[in-house]
Amino acid sequence: MRTTKAVINLCNLDHNVKELVKLLKPGTSFMAVVKANAYGHGAYAVSSQALKSGASCLGVATAEEGAELREAGIKAPILVLGGIDISDVETVSQFDLDQCVFSTDLLDGLNKEGIKRGKRINIHIKIDTGMNRIGISRVEEFELARFLKEAKELSNLRLDGIFTHFATADEADRTFTREQLERFTEMLNIVKKHNLQPKWVHAANSAAILVSPDTHFNLVRAGISMYGYYPSSEMDKTQVSLLPVMQWETRILCVKEVNQGESISYGRTFYAPTPMRIATLPIGYADGYKRILSNKGHVLIAGVKAPVVGRICMDQMMVDVTHIPQAKPNDAVILLGMQHDASIDADYLANLCDTISYEILTSVSVRVRRIYTTDNGAEKK
Repeated sequence: MRTTKAVINLCNLDHNVKELVKLLKPGTSFMAVVKANAYGHGAYAVSSQALKSGASCLGVATAEEGAELREAGIKAPILVLGGIDISDVETVSQFDLDQCVFSTDLLDGLNKEGIKRGKRINIHIKIDTGMNRIGISRVEEFELARFLKEAKELSNLRLDGIFTHFATADEADRTFTREQLERFTEMLNIVKKHNLQPKWVHAANSAAILVSPDTHFNLVRAGISMYGYYPSSEMDKTQVSLLPVMQWETRILCVKEVNQGESISYGRTFYAPTPMRIATLPIGYADGYKRILSNKGHVLIAGVKAPVVGRICMDQMMVDVTHIPQAKPNDAVILLGMQHDASIDADYLANLCDTISYEILTSVSVRVRRIYTTDNGAEKK
């Protein structure tokens, strides 16, 4: 088996879900957002554990993601949070998915598919309160009224939820979040005027779960926080204890002596300033280790930081182990996670790459096998 792997600690996932659920008022349910292969952690395993730990439903980005979970045996409610093409209504209906809606064309398409299959399809109306991405906005209140009227008349749809999404809930200044909440409340009042009472009203993402309890309504959606990371550096990290769920590991492939003045890797972007010991690792940007980390990142070997030297290749990369004389082939290497008392987390790598932890985690490619640690410390593929 290839030595490069991502170890997913399901105990830490369980801890995070339970910590987040503690922040909710009684009667508020918890949606585990498992889109993008559960932020790179493995959708089925994460979904199964999250449901055991306190989640009551799941959120995905596409109908295909929902179908894959159904085929794997997941039976809990699954909401497709993104818009879909009209051709995807068959998948939504076939796999009993709940669908985000914001256009009458999609309403009609879903209803026709429901009639065809003799079932009612659950829908969640998406309200755009400031993201300007998808959804019915406040300036289109007349559109919401028309939308609600049509939804009531379509026999094979069930209005199961209504929701919005915050643009800046992870920032210290919550002014815009309050504005979005006010807009959402206004739109909810329109829904009430039409004598409609969706089962689920939801707005809070990870950031809002942590700092804005007035946005929780009766359902919240946890994404990045479930995987052990705070949404941004502006968040108060003392309110809840979060544990990273993923550890990314490999092993040294070979170690070689490099003379002073010799170059390393493509483009000769690094020259040895002195005689050096260079370890080659069997991992590269095709595995998700960003090429921008060339000559910037570091890994952990024997609990010591080893700098990345030269350009990261598609399948391999080199690190300086001159200061780790005991380093040898097959020694464990930590790309993301802890070793002894040292650690590298996704926030650190994200800062080096001028991005966010979300992208670091979701970039770990499918060719990196996921290994899951269970409650008793055992591993399973």
